[in-house]
Amino acid sequence: MSPLAAPVALALWRERDPAARDIPGVYAGTLDLLGDQVEGAVADFAAHHVQCARLPRTVDLTDRDGAAAVTALVAVRELTAFGIAVEWTLRLPGAGVVAGISTGAPADWQPLSHLHPPTTVFRGDSSGSFGSGRDIAVQWRDSFHAAKCGFRRGPGFIEIRDRRSGSFKRLVIRTHQHDQLIQALLRGVPGTDVPSSVVARYLPSGLIHRVGRFLWWTPYRIRRWPLSTTIP
Repeated sequence: MSPLAAPVALALWRERDPAARDIPGVYAGTLDLLGDQVEGAVADFAAHHVQCARLPRTVDLTDRDGAAAVTALVAVRELTAFGIAVEWTLRLPGAGVVAGISTGAPADWQPLSHLHPPTTVFRGDSSGSFGSGRDIAVQWRDSFHAAKCGFRRGPGFIEIRDRRSGSFKRLVIRTHQHDQLIQALLRGVPGTDVPSSVVARYLPSGLIHRVGRFLWWTPYRIRRWPLSTTIP
């Protein structure tokens, strides 16, 4: 069971066009999901032809706890993996602070750039500027494409294919211990539950992302192999 007690709220529609959402049968309801419920629930959404989900609450990466943000990010990751559009807003830490730690550099949005683009990005806390976040939202939409960073599982290995930096990177994990940890990280876990050697290996490459006290696995499972020649 996931240690993330904070649920994510979702509103669902069987149509992406906002103008069609009042048509009878298009609205699919609202619900709250805990971290260990997300993957199965999103697969059920896809089976019932849900095309669009909305997260009514801003995903706040300035939260020092991080449980609510990680559950929401896991939901966005799974919705993106199934090709379901997501309407969500994101608050990034201001320049110089990441997960409550001073870095002297702006928080990087690139590790999240394979997720369905947020409609709005804020910078800093609730009193922060909106200007730089708007630029990020535009860059995110312009650079997003399917299967930008995903993984597939085979007998005894996990292959990760990552194009978030603009160039193609491929990593194959054959360590059983890491495979088990990735299973837990897919739902999000306290950072104290992850060996420092694993954090040191996967955090700098953006395969693990930290919010507050929690870590989660960023690549999504590739459900359908892209046909585009630009995506190897």
